[in-house]
Amino acid sequence: MNRLVIPHHMFEALAGGRGGAAAGSFLAATARDRHLVLLRAVADAAGSGAIRDAFDALARMHDAAPERVEPLLRYPAVGAWALAALRDLRAGGPPDHGPAARMGALAAGAAIRAGLRFEVSLPAEDGGVMLPSLGRASTGPGDCLIRVVPPAASFVTPAPRADVTPASRADITPASRVEFAGAGWQGLRTIVAEHPHGDLRITLDDLDPHRFPAVGRPAPRLSEAEVARWRELFQEAWRILRDHHPATAAEVSSMISVVVPLSGAAWAASGTSRTTFGCVALARPRDATALAATLAHEVQHAKLTTLLYLVDLIAVDPGTRYYAPWRHDPRPITGLLHGTYAHLGVAEFWRRQRHVDGGDGAHAEFARWREAAADTARVIHESSALTSTGRRFVDGMTRALLALNDEAVPSRAVELARRAADRHRRDYGAATGPAT
Repeated sequence: MNRLVIPHHMFEALAGGRGGAAAGSFLAATARDRHLVLLRAVADAAGSGAIRDAFDALARMHDAAPERVEPLLRYPAVGAWALAALRDLRAGGPPDHGPAARMGALAAGAAIRAGLRFEVSLPAEDGGVMLPSLGRASTGPGDCLIRVVPPAASFVTPAPRADVTPASRADITPASRVEFAGAGWQGLRTIVAEHPHGDLRITLDDLDPHRFPAVGRPAPRLSEAEVARWRELFQEAWRILRDHHPATAAEVSSMISVVVPLSGAAWAASGTSRTTFGCVALARPRDATALAATLAHEVQHAKLTTLLYLVDLIAVDPGTRYYAPWRHDPRPITGLLHGTYAHLGVAEFWRRQRHVDGGDGAHAEFARWREAAADTARVIHESSALTSTGRRFVDGMTRALLALNDEAVPSRAVELARRAADRHRRDYGAATGPAT
């Protein structure tokens, strides 16, 4: 555990929508320490027994091989699972068959990564056992004995035994993907987007039941053809970010490590959950520019979500619901703050990208979102819900948004932006009635 104190200059940079790799690394460390707190709380709530034993084994393996176990402890779904397990235990759930039983799977995954001997018996969930950050073994119903004898792991069940062997022991490092081969094994796939100024490595998680515990429809297991399409999109989007948006690229590479594909477009095209730092849920975007813009949007949510664990920006929710130019439902003050901060990032993206793409459409995106975010920033600033620190934060956002007003935009694009904003307001009013 680290004692995390956010430096003044970093807070001011974050308030202005910036921060770079330094802020990204700091916030990632914050999320990692939150995971450790939750894991310890699960072990304490479970008391003695298998959960405590698995936690102690996990701690020993982390001591023995910290650089190999760290990626597991930082994995977004681990935080979501630990929070669900803690709530279940505090509600009186059984430690041996509730979410907390997954502590043993976490320890088994650590043993595989660290190359240490370990065994644990676990109940199957939906006919299988998930090893967070690695993959899923189909084991059938009943309990499963996971036995790790490096360099292999075996899953001994009433059904035929499945042996899982790492493709290469040397490949199990924090910076590379982990591949396994074996009967009944589905490994998580990795996207590696390359660039001379630095690569981006993303885990495509279409297996973990805790991969995105928020509203939405996580996609089932993707075909190899679909994974290939995701890789193509990320490669081109990463080139766009690295070539034209280096600060955003630095934040994405230091904070975003997992993408959860969403099914269809029944929900929003993208999302970030407060319980899974480092994870972005995405419906497959139409093209690479849309993906780059989405990452610029979602990394803002990632920054603010974790910052809100460190400092209080909102003192109290006044109960008022506000109009947001990017939503079709009224938003509470915290939701409006999140949306404004995210669209500051969107406006900054289009400020630069419009000179790459050309055309009125890209200029209109910039004009629309700088105006929309500035309007909602004023609404937030006038609210009585902000703490003094929150007011400083919104002041920083406002200064950044005011600076965007100095940017010239073609008159045709300004008109397109105005029409889009008016159309959204009319549609919103027709659906919800008058808004604050």
